[in-house]
Order: sequence, then C-alpha cells, then structure tokens
Amino acid sequence: MLPPTGHPTFLHRSGAAGKMQVLKRHRAQRPVPAALTRLVAAGLLACLLSPAPATAASELEYGLEQHLLQRIELSGNVLVPAADLKAILKIREPRPLHPLTLLGFGDRTALYQPHLLDVELRLLTRYYRQRGFHQVSVRLDSVETGTASRGDVLHISIEEGPRTYLDAVGIAIVGADSLVAAETDADALLADLRHVAGMPAPADLNDLGTDIYRLRTRLWERGHMLAEIRPVMTTAATDDPARRLARLVYEIAPGKAYRITDITVEGRRRTRLDLIGRELSLAPGDVFRWSEIEASQQRLLDTSLFRDVNFRPIDTDTVGGTTRLLVEVVERRPAYYEFGFGVGSRERIRLLAAWGHNNLFGTGQRLRAGSRTSLNYEDVQRLTDGPVHPELNYRYDLLHTYPGVLGRLRLDSSLYLGKETRGESGLNLISRGLSVGTRFGGGPRVSHVVEARIEEVDPSLHPDAKTSLRTAFEASDLRPRDTRSLGWSFQNEGRDDPLRPRRGATQTTRLEIAGGPLGGDNSFVKVSASWQGYRSFPLGGVLAMRASAGIVRPYAGSLARGADGVPYQERFFAGGATTVRGYLERSLGPQITDQAVLDSLELASDVPLSDQPARGGNYLLLTNVEWRFPLPLLRSWRVDGVAFVDGGNVWENARDIRLRSFRWRSYARSSLDDASTKLWDYRYSVGCGVRVDTPVGPIRLDAGFPLKRALLSDTVTEDKVIYHFSLGFPF
Repeated sequence: MLPPTGHPTFLHRSGAAGKMQVLKRHRAQRPVPAALTRLVAAGLLACLLSPAPATAASELEYGLEQHLLQRIELSGNVLVPAADLKAILKIREPRPLHPLTLLGFGDRTALYQPHLLDVELRLLTRYYRQRGFHQVSVRLDSVETGTASRGDVLHISIEEGPRTYLDAVGIAIVGADSLVAAETDADALLADLRHVAGMPAPADLNDLGTDIYRLRTRLWERGHMLAEIRPVMTTAATDDPARRLARLVYEIAPGKAYRITDITVEGRRRTRLDLIGRELSLAPGDVFRWSEIEASQQRLLDTSLFRDVNFRPIDTDTVGGTTRLLVEVVERRPAYYEFGFGVGSRERIRLLAAWGHNNLFGTGQRLRAGSRTSLNYEDVQRLTDGPVHPELNYRYDLLHTYPGVLGRLRLDSSLYLGKETRGESGLNLISRGLSVGTRFGGGPRVSHVVEARIEEVDPSLHPDAKTSLRTAFEASDLRPRDTRSLGWSFQNEGRDDPLRPRRGATQTTRLEIAGGPLGGDNSFVKVSASWQGYRSFPLGGVLAMRASAGIVRPYAGSLARGADGVPYQERFFAGGATTVRGYLERSLGPQITDQAVLDSLELASDVPLSDQPARGGNYLLLTNVEWRFPLPLLRSWRVDGVAFVDGGNVWENARDIRLRSFRWRSYARSSLDDASTKLWDYRYSVGCGVRVDTPVGPIRLDAGFPLKRALLSDTVTEDKVIYHFSLGFPF
C-alpha cells in the first residue's frame, strides 16, 4: 500500500528465470487390492476431517505460563454473532465432539497464555471499529478457574455503542494547477472506491488506505505524480441514539501535471537501444502516466532479456512541472542450455536436451533448438515373434522469434521432425511440420495468436515387421498425408497466479480451419473453448472449476471418409488424470473393439495403441469441480487434500448427444437393459486425493470412483476405483 502523502513509489518487478521442467504423466494404474483401497480412503477422510490445531498452542513460547481453556463466553454483542467474533481470535476453544477427537486422533484440550489476553481484546476492538462502532468497549470481566482437567472459562463483555455510517463521500481540491475540479471529474476520481455513502464508517483513517491508493493512482494518470491526499472525517448524532452519520472528505493537493522531457536507459550492455525504445509506450513530451509506466515495464520483462526493470523520475522541476525518466535494466545471460532424463514402462529411456539464445546479435531475436529421444521397446516387441532391439524414436524442434515485425508484433516460426513407432501396425511414422504465427494483445490480460501450420505424416514399414503386418501394409496402399491449416486462439487471463491459482478466472477459445482452399489431404474445422474459475471456499481452501467444449467436423473432400475424415491426432478424448478421473486414459467415447474395424482403418493415422483402443470423438464436453484444501495435520510437510466431481464424454455424431446422457446414475448391465451405461452416457466420477507441493509443481495422487460403470465384456466391468499419479494441477 502506498503512503497517503509524499512521492509515489514506482513499481519494481523481477522477471523469473526460465528453467525447463521435465514433467512426466504416468498412465493410470490398475486398481490395487480392496484392503489398500479402504486404507487410503480412510487416511484421506482422516485428513479431511482433521481439526484445525489450536493456534495458541502452536505459538507458545518456552517458559511462559499456559492454562487449559474450557470455553469463551461473550456477552453484550448484539449486531455481530459470537461465532464471527470467536473466528478472529487467536485462541480456540476445544472441540471434544469432533469425529477425529472422538476416535483419539485429536487433542481434547486447548491452551492459552494469560498474558496474551490483552492482544485478543484488541483484536475484537479493532474488528468492531473497522465496522463503524467508534465507541465500542471490550473488556475481560473475569476468568473462571476450572479444575485441572477442564480448564478456564473466559468471560468477555462487549458494549457496542452507536454505529456510524457514511452519509457522504467527496473531494476538496486544494490549489489545483491543472486538475479539472468539475463534478464529472470528481465522480471519476471517486468511482469504485471501497468506502461509499451508506457503508459503516471506519474509526481509524488508516483503514482508508486502499481508497487513498486508488485516488492517487487516478491522479498519477493525469500526471500529478506528487499529489497529496488527506482524509478528513466529521461525525454527527442523529435522532436515533444507536446511529451516527459521518461525512468523509478527501482533501487533495494535486500539484503540477508533470511531463517527461527526456528518457535515459542505464544498465544495458548487449541489447540495442532501439529495441528497448520500441517496448516503451512513453516518449518525451508525454504526460507522466502511471499506467504507461507499468505497461512499459511489463513489456520489457516479457522480452526475457532483462532480470530487473525499474523506472524512476529524476531531475524533477516542481516549478515547470517537468521530469526526466530513468529506465534501469539488469540484463539476463542470453544463452542457456537444458537437459532432462526420464524412465518409463513404455519408453524405457528418455533424453531431452535444448540450447537457446534470447538476444541474437543484440536484436532481441530468440532461437531455440530442442530434442527428445527415446528407446521404444514395448511397441517394437510386438512386431515380430523373434528377438528385437529397442527402436530409437525422436522429435527435433527449431524455434525462432523475430520481434518488431510490424510495430510491437513478433513473428514466431517453428520447424520440427519426428519419428514414432506403432507396434500394433508395424509402422514407423515420420512427421515433419512448419508453423508461422504472431501474438498480439487486446488488453493487459488478453492475448491473441494467429498461426499457419503445415504438417506431413509419412508412413513406412518397420524392417522387423512380421509377415502379417507386411501384408497389411502392402494392401493398404498408404501414402504420405499432409494437413494445412490456419488457426486463431484467444485467451483472457484473470488468475492471480497461473501456476498456483487461488482466485480469478481464465477463458480460452481456439478456431482452426484445415484443407479446403488451403489444400492438403485433410479438410476439417475445429472449434474449442474452455473456462476455468477459482475462488475461496467457505470451509477453507480454493474451489476450482472448469467447463470445456469442442467440435471438429470434416468438410470438402474429407466428408467422403465419414468419421475418419478427421485425423486421429485432431480428435477429442476423455477419461484420465486431467479430464474424468474415475476412468482410464482415453477410455470414454467411441472405442475400437472389433478386429475387422481395426483392420479397415488407415494405419497411418487411425490405429491407436493396442491397450487404448480409443477412436476419439468429434464432440467434447467436460465439467470439473475440485475443492483444494489444507490438511492441518500435514501442513508442515506441504501436503494438501482435494475432493472432486468430474464429468465428461466425447461423441462421434451430434445425434449421439441426448438429454438422457446426463442422467446421474446408470449401471454395468446388459446393453438391452435401459438402465445400463451406454456409449453416449455422460460419465461422472467423484474422488479425493493429496497434493505435495514441490518447486516444480504439485505431485498429486488421485483416487477416482466412477458413478456410471459399463460392461467391457460379458464378464468384465469397468474398475470400481482408478488411481492417477502425476505432476501439476489437472486444470
């Protein structure tokens, strides 16, 4: 919070150093024995119901007297409930009837320190005074000493007194040099303040700090960077003895409206001066505006060229109303390298490496070369009946960013080359692609991306493929297929922290058009949208919500191929650790279970993994609600808990989406039974889990329980519980 008077304090931010984090998402595991399932569920329930520890007990200092506390008795509070008052106290009453206390997991007693009771009384007094009770009196009447086993009873009495309300809020301009003191200007300055007429008037003027900051920021927008603000409040009695009225006036001495005479940059060594100037939205002769200072600072940090950026006015002329602007920068080391290593059941060994430069020749151009190589054994061993060696799969990327193509727009280009082995088809798929695009903003938190993409997939038969696969390959007459598309995406970022959000929301929309007039072998239109919201939960923690929907449809020459007109990699999938957690990865929606269907598919794009026979869908709908809450017993280990409800599915055709899809329950019965789970059913799951906070993000273990299980065969049904172990939040 800025001080109410004096010079403005200018924003100072530090750009975070970029480091590659290699995150591995494991496939959902098969269910563990029922006994372990019950044990995990009981442990999660214990953490969920664990009582909050007595704050006073955790803050006791060695050698100080401490007493047992039985309860706190409040009297005299009329307008404020006792529960609200006890919630702000540092000491807590014991909760002997809490479920875990009854089971012996919690302490039946609470402790307090007598010498800190004055602090508790001051907390109550301040709480009342902030809410308009200027004459409140809070005192400790007595301490009823109980037995050694039961503890003391604290008797606190409160005299609330009359409550004071704001009758009017205004401004008084003192010595306005260039500030327009008209009524419209006053309304603009007072807009959206926290304390307005009709609200309780705080007794302490320091509680007006937020409103004073907003007023000062608006004055800075007019160039009054040395404005002084002093709040003055007068109160008067009314006919009602329990009610008083207050008049609040902000006395403003705006001073001169300052203009910038010159801009000086210090600290640069490699970066060209014109590159820094291009990111500034201020120029000599402009009014010194706070919003432009903040925007210029953020743009300089976004270039990744600087670790620190600071703006300071210097050589200020208070008579002429002019100032020079000093821009202080601390450059980053432009070149960097990254390495990563991983081990998995499917790809036995994974190696990742990258090299990059964020300031080529001092022009701000970025170049990054990356590689990902792996030894694929699980797929290759299915190619032949004899011994085989692991196959080397890879993906190489080259990314280049050219800043300032058209003003502040940048041009992003990427090339990639990759190889993937498909054991079920005997194919080596060589893919290569090129994308060119740009990013531009529509506001402080709004960004747009426009991109053109060309991708080609070239299938070839693996040398070790057995005869049956070789025959199928020769009969399929496979050839390289390419996709040419134009895409646009939009994001409105309103979260407080994109990595660990606690409040706010973000919206994303993407549109992609492939084929048709653009050429290529695949023609489709793909639209998707997602909303994610975060807010505090009344019981503590964060309530996270997500809703996602998508449509992809073939057109032109791809219509003749029916559902296969959309390439496999462009379809939607549901089920798994980040979508609907009560089901296996990609297990929802259309599945390929008939071998004849498998044989008829185009092997270059449509053959899925043999243990995940998902065909994917052309329509997607997902809904998720997750409560992320702290676990008091495990807080020191940075462990949190979650409880969630997920829903979602994918469908091949729009006619498959019906109102009955959204029924809450269905059962694993014969398809002839109307209550059985159908392919078109919208699937739900509930569950709980734990999160361990680490520097690279949360490690999470989730247990999902499906509410709508289906028959997989005459004797096999979907699992009753699915466990997911992965890194990062699901959304």
